[in-house]
Amino acid sequence: MPSPAPASSVRRLAKKALRIVLLVTLFMAMAGIGAYVSLTLIIKGEDTVIVPDLVGKDILYGLEILSDLGLNTRVKGTAYHDQVPKNHVIDQDPDAGAAIKRGRDVKVRVSRGAETILMPNLEGLSLQQTRILLTENGLCQGVLSGMTSPRFDPGQIMAQYPPPGGIVSRNTCADLLISQGPSSPAFSMVDLSGLSLESAIRQLEQLQLAVGTIRIVLRTGTPLDTIVDQIPPAGHRVAPGNSVDMAVNRSNEERLTGGTENADQVELFRFSLENGFLKKRVQVRMNLPQISLSLFDDFLAPGQEIWLLIPKSGNPTILVYVDGQLVETRIM
Repeated sequence: MPSPAPASSVRRLAKKALRIVLLVTLFMAMAGIGAYVSLTLIIKGEDTVIVPDLVGKDILYGLEILSDLGLNTRVKGTAYHDQVPKNHVIDQDPDAGAAIKRGRDVKVRVSRGAETILMPNLEGLSLQQTRILLTENGLCQGVLSGMTSPRFDPGQIMAQYPPPGGIVSRNTCADLLISQGPSSPAFSMVDLSGLSLESAIRQLEQLQLAVGTIRIVLRTGTPLDTIVDQIPPAGHRVAPGNSVDMAVNRSNEERLTGGTENADQVELFRFSLENGFLKKRVQVRMNLPQISLSLFDDFLAPGQEIWLLIPKSGNPTILVYVDGQLVETRIM
């Protein structure tokens, strides 16, 4: 019968077995941790990206870069900035270098350019080109004036104020002097008798003559609402820019007298700009004996309407111009 193994041998075997179990356990734990870390890095690498630096970059470039990274661009506002050019990014949120998930928003603030700019040179441009250039630079059109010039074609800008090259603030309005072309020689005044007031004014504009005083008279036996008198008379020598006074035949005797019964009365004048796509300049002038007043001069959007209170006293004539063209005349 074999003798039992010594106790020391049993203990050595037990320690050896325990050591093997611990090594296996440690190996499995390390393998699990490694797999977890690897999987986490893979998942994280697929779902997150590093935000690029967009400050100072063109907004279209930034939009393209963020789109390629699977991020959304959100413009949180615009502001004037002396250092960042127009349409370039002033700042961003999150900052460059931040790690965010795909599909998240990156908010940017876009520059509108410097608040002060150099006034562009408008000389030689057409009025349409000038308006486009002013709008692109955040400027506006001011007072329009015209005069003859042998050097500039009709409609070209001859001079401006503020002058080109000066530093101006945004929203500054530029007053413009527009060429009317070479001066025309004197010619014989045409006969306006029998024409309607609107037709007579259109003919004067074609001849580059100004509308002077418009009077209301009563001539029996003569068609109503037609021109019955003019100064200068037909055949008189006139030159472009001269004023022509006219008398219109009207039958309403109460309105002709201009007496005290309507001296304090007013009438509502309404004008609506026709539908379209662009704003147009609308001018409303009131002609009275010996005086011509500007009642309205501004740009209106298509379909926009203006209301003006016109005094009845003196039988004023209202002239409406759209982009420099006479579109309506009315005797109040």
